[in-house]
Amino acid sequence: MKYIKIIVFLAVLTITITGCSTSPVCVTSSVTPVNGKTVAENLGKCSGSDTAYSFLGLFMFGRPDLDIAIKEALVEKKGDTLINVRCYETTRYFLLFGTNTVIVEGEAVKFGSDETPVKGRGR
Repeated sequence: MKYIKIIVFLAVLTITITGCSTSPVCVTSSVTPVNGKTVAENLGKCSGSDTAYSFLGLFMFGRPDLDIAIKEALVEKKGDTLINVRCYETTRYFLLFGTNTVIVEGEAVKFGSDETPVKGRGR
């Protein structure tokens, strides 16, 4: 019976000192200016992320980089830029260690010349 109490106590302690939080970082129509450019193709939804790790929530090894997350999302669909962009930062704590992750979601598009016919999904 004594061991069961210890196990329950450790389980409750573990649950209380681990956690997760998510907060919005940005919402924007595009990550690059699209003035004077023609969108030739909408490649669809994509996402990218970058993570940094911390010890005790105090000592962080690097910082999550928004530019790396954007590049990862663009590589996924081989697009030129992202439109309808949403960015989030998620922080997770696990006993002694933690992670900070930046997540970028949006629609990848390709630019074309003025003569390029528009392709992609219609709205």
